Amino acid sequence: MKFNINRRTFLKVSSAAVAAASVSGLGKGLTTLKHASAQEAEIAAKSFGDVQVKYTADVMCPSECGMEMWIKNGKLWKIYGNKAVPYNDGACCGKGASGTQIVYSPQRLKEPMLRVGPRGHADSFKRVSWDEAIDFIAKKMKQIKEEVGPEAIIMDSGDITDRDQYWRLARGYGSPNVAEHGAICDTPRRHGPKLMFGGKRVEPDVMTPKLVRQANGKLEWDYTQRSKLIIYVGWNPFVATRINYESRGTVAAQVENNCKVIVVDPNFSNTASKADQWVPIRPGTDGDLFAAMLRYILENDNQKDSNKKYIDKRFEKASLGWEEFEKSFKEWWGKKDPINNLSYFSLDWAAARTGLTKEVIANMSHTFGITKPAALVWGMQSPGHHYNGYPASILGTVLNVITGNFDAPGGAIDTEITKWSKGGRGNGGFFDSRKIKRTVNGKEIETEQKYLHMELYGDWPAGWDQVVGNYPNLFRDGVTLKYGPLKGYKYPIRGYFQRTGNAVVTGTAPYDWQDALTQKKPNGEYKVDLSVFIDTLFLESALYADVILPEASYAERMSLSDIYPSYPMGYLRDSCIKPLHNSKNHTDIMNLIAKRLYELGDKDIDPKEFWEGYPTEEIFTNELLKPAPGCFNVGIPVPYPQYPEGYKLIGTPESLEAGTAKVDHEKKEVVGEYVTVAWLRKNKGVAVWPMSWHRNLKADKETPNKVWPPTSSKLIEFRFDRYNQYNKLIEETGIVPPGLKEIGFDKFPTSFYWFETVWNPYTNKDYAKYKDEYPFQLICGRVHQSMSGTHMVPWLSETPVEGLWMPLNKAFESEVVDVNPKKPEGYESVVKKFREGTFCVGTTLLNTDDAKKLGLKTGDLVEISNPLGKSTRSKVVVGQTIRPGVIKMGFATGGRFSPGMGPTYEHREYTPCHNTLTDPKALSPIMGQPAYADMIVKIKKI
Repeated sequence: MKFNINRRTFLKVSSAAVAAASVSGLGKGLTTLKHASAQEAEIAAKSFGDVQVKYTADVMCPSECGMEMWIKNGKLWKIYGNKAVPYNDGACCGKGASGTQIVYSPQRLKEPMLRVGPRGHADSFKRVSWDEAIDFIAKKMKQIKEEVGPEAIIMDSGDITDRDQYWRLARGYGSPNVAEHGAICDTPRRHGPKLMFGGKRVEPDVMTPKLVRQANGKLEWDYTQRSKLIIYVGWNPFVATRINYESRGTVAAQVENNCKVIVVDPNFSNTASKADQWVPIRPGTDGDLFAAMLRYILENDNQKDSNKKYIDKRFEKASLGWEEFEKSFKEWWGKKDPINNLSYFSLDWAAARTGLTKEVIANMSHTFGITKPAALVWGMQSPGHHYNGYPASILGTVLNVITGNFDAPGGAIDTEITKWSKGGRGNGGFFDSRKIKRTVNGKEIETEQKYLHMELYGDWPAGWDQVVGNYPNLFRDGVTLKYGPLKGYKYPIRGYFQRTGNAVVTGTAPYDWQDALTQKKPNGEYKVDLSVFIDTLFLESALYADVILPEASYAERMSLSDIYPSYPMGYLRDSCIKPLHNSKNHTDIMNLIAKRLYELGDKDIDPKEFWEGYPTEEIFTNELLKPAPGCFNVGIPVPYPQYPEGYKLIGTPESLEAGTAKVDHEKKEVVGEYVTVAWLRKNKGVAVWPMSWHRNLKADKETPNKVWPPTSSKLIEFRFDRYNQYNKLIEETGIVPPGLKEIGFDKFPTSFYWFETVWNPYTNKDYAKYKDEYPFQLICGRVHQSMSGTHMVPWLSETPVEGLWMPLNKAFESEVVDVNPKKPEGYESVVKKFREGTFCVGTTLLNTDDAKKLGLKTGDLVEISNPLGKSTRSKVVVGQTIRPGVIKMGFATGGRFSPGMGPTYEHREYTPCHNTLTDPKALSPIMGQPAYADMIVKIKKI
């Protein structure tokens, strides 16, 4: 495109666009934007100069919104939302617009570096060539494989985005030990949906527009809001979430459909400020609330009274195991809780534990039970970051199902099992079936590579999302396999690759990671003697690396979005500009390491599976696209009535809609033309397939289709069949996983279960003794940036966030990217001075009444310490937006000790590091999620 526009013309076009957007909101929804008219487009098109528009996906936060990047003279010039992507529907928030401050950050990694000094020091590195860095890595990998085996290396891809090349490399090399961010994200939160219908993330059905098959057979965009009630528990989508559409969709549902919103949170969050009701619950008691709600609904349901017909009995036909679950749940009603001597799950019991009144709990239970459609949604922070988040997640899932809201229009949609399928052979999972031999207790055993997995056949058989929080223990003590054909086999962890993650800060307590990564063997070498850090930014984990590889930024590499829409869609993350400095994209890095291993004689590396088969990132991305959309032709309305109901759909939307796709009755697949990078580029980067609801039912709306959801029975399961495979391992060996032992279980339960959290004196009598000395419960939350790497972006430090990210800085100066219209790019790197009180830093939110007792006011510096003897410093923000007895910090907003964090590094001495106060031994007992939200503290003014 060729654009050239002066200021006056720009203002005319802008005014017209704003007016059009406002008017269009009356017809299709609050947040709908109108396309520019042909005349407006022509005015713009005549003149910005030589501008190329590329369609891509953001990574400034986990929402990964569809974006337009405008490229001028080979440089990233402007960033806008992509209107063709329904996920964000053209919206672009401050995070997305700030992308240039990452891409052109003066702090970004520019060259490969090799450590020449001790770990933990920023000045311990020298710049080297790519050949030197790759040679060092490959030779060390070869040595480790020869001495102990490839399984001694962990590939931690950190963020889930763009992980496939690295997983493929590790598995092709011979290690099944691959991980990603999900391990420390919110595994307890996902557990109920995973057990009951193979899902992960339950969200309200508020995403618009939807592509829906109409009664006349045509596909049309649907902007209708159907939700009548949304209850957000420990979830704050108006500030930080990876579900972009929840913020605009929630407001739209309120205005357009009179939807009621209830927010259950100790903090009066931004989301709570727009809700109809704020319920300031005590931290760590969400499961208590859910249990009381379920008991209330079971005790008071009356199928003959329309005002008490809470349960939609139709769920029984589409599920199995309900009678067993209900019986197990009700058995607890006859037990007394030792903390308060009250009957479990009664209103009195819940009131005593949650700090809410019986009336509030009863009213919420009634409202949820009687309002259709409704959605109960629980958060990452809570219960996701609590030691006992699993029962809460299970109970929340049960409540959505039995009230008839699961996958209902306007109800609760599990976005993990409704989104597009991608990946194909890309991540190298097939390598784990490779035959290997190992010697155990003097006997050689031949088996498959997958049985070497350090967690699934070690201490965490149910750790299907990996257990990153346990890595420091593995670094120090190594792996002993407890299950499978290699039971008794031991190996150390000698290599750790960390890509776009920052586990030293986010994995659990930083001091535990620092200790583990600096532990040495008797010969003076580090126990983990190969530590590789791959990223765009110089984060804290890089300080503990032996080799640092600069990866191309998200604007300089190609991959696919990983998002959670309510129906199948996906879009391209395109290479919009060439890699800057001396960085390389992930496909090139994979191939460079694989090829050097091959040159060094590694016979496990097959050139056809790497550089010969996938020489470019586009070819690799096309491999990932082959299964798309991978969903089934099920639901109401049936997405493609011209094809057999229940068959898997593969192909571009247009090839499927044309009715000419090949129907394979043997495989029960409908295959059209594969989605490719070229096809996506021709279609503004995005592919969208039709929406349907009740995807577990046949078109008659009554009969289960036995195709979906993806459980073993293809039904909703109140009987947890997924646990059977882990119980079989326990039965075969007699070895109970340590996490289960910790809570007194001898196997994984197959129906309802309950156990208490840790470090909560209000619900667990073992911690009641700490209540007086440590009177505050500590919780954490996200701010705008959402990920630890982007807290250094200056533009995002101009907007305060909920008392956690406030302009309480001391005067400082730092090199930053700033706007300069005189430059061709529109910006430049400058050393900028920031006055006191003008830059947001990590802070701690404290209730006004608590502050008065401690003699504190906003801006005071305090020391916050826990019973483990650990402490952090912070300035406090005083207000009524937090429940008394609770304090809240941002996650990874303070105490940042890498110079690569730029401006945020300058405030490390007086900003709080939340994870310093976590208990690194408190790993949730089923899947090993760090219990970030379970801790008590005391506060002292400095």
